[in-house]
Order: sequence, then C-alpha cells, then structure tokens
Amino acid sequence: MKTSDDALIRRAQALDPEALAELYDRHFDGIYRYVYTRLHHHADAEDLTEQVFLKMVDSIDRYRPRGVAFSSWLYRIAHNLLVDRYRRAGREPMELTAELRDARRHADPAAVAQHSEERRRLLAAVQRLTPEQQQVISMRFIDNLAIDEIASLMRRRAGAIHSMQHRALASLYRFLLEPEQVEVQRA
Repeated sequence: MKTSDDALIRRAQALDPEALAELYDRHFDGIYRYVYTRLHHHADAEDLTEQVFLKMVDSIDRYRPRGVAFSSWLYRIAHNLLVDRYRRAGREPMELTAELRDARRHADPAAVAQHSEERRRLLAAVQRLTPEQQQVISMRFIDNLAIDEIASLMRRRAGAIHSMQHRALASLYRFLLEPEQVEVQRA
C-alpha cells in the first residue's frame, strides 16, 4: 500500500531514510523528464536531477504544503536550478528540439516516415510560439503537469496559464494548417 504524501513528507522531514528514498522513487522519473527536455543531454540531466533531490533533502524541513502537490515544490527546485544554470551559461532557458523522440515501436516504415514528418512540422510550429508559450506547452504536454503546478512554477495565476495554453494551441493549429493551405492553393 502506498503511504500518503502527507505522512511520507512528515517522515522525510524527520530525515527518515526510507521516506526520503520513497519520495525519490515516486518523483525521480517526472523530474528527470522535466530536466532532460530542457537540457537534451542525459548525463547533465542526471546530474541536475540529483541536485534537485539533494536540495530536497537539505530543505525538506522548511517545506510547507500550500494547497499544491509536493511534486510542484520539486519542480520549482528543478526550475530554479535550470534558471541558475542557464544564467551562468548565458543562454535562454527554453529550447525544444527534435531530440524528443517517439519511443513507440513502429512496424510500418511508411508510418515511421509519416510520424517523423509530422514531428518535424510540429517542432517547427512550436518554435514559432513565444518562449513562454513554448514553456507552457512543454510543461503541460511533455511533462504532464497540471495547470496549477505550471502556474506555481511560472509564478502566474492558473487562469493566465490556461489562457496562454489556449492561445498557444490556437497558434499551433493555425501554424500547422498553413503549409497545407499553401499546398492546396498551388495544386
């Protein structure tokens, strides 16, 4: 049976090794995926993910639930570490690339080629969004974060995030239709 987050967090705040290990096991994959989609390098993503959990252990005694999931607190730590890393490197913190691979197996080579073309078109469309819209789309649909978690990470109201997501999806739809409309007009 899975221990409730509240009970587990209280044990972790008392530095119970089993509770800390359980929190690590529950949240590692999501935090790693979040970091990897921004760094695009496995070793760097592993290192930064470990830093997130070290910071968790160092500061868990100060953690207070404020109506959001514990995972939101971890994502905030990861976000802050990423921002610090990019500030030191002097680069933009958000970059979506073709490195996001489809892990499903495809038996049909034609389907693989079609999926590759669709991914290329989607990536090109996403890159036309504003950096904030890219971040919302990435957090929502790659990291599978809830609107409230994204709002907490971006320090915005949930309504603002919902509106940004809606505008981004509308823009993506429009961007993805543009090439088809051009091809139809040429024919």
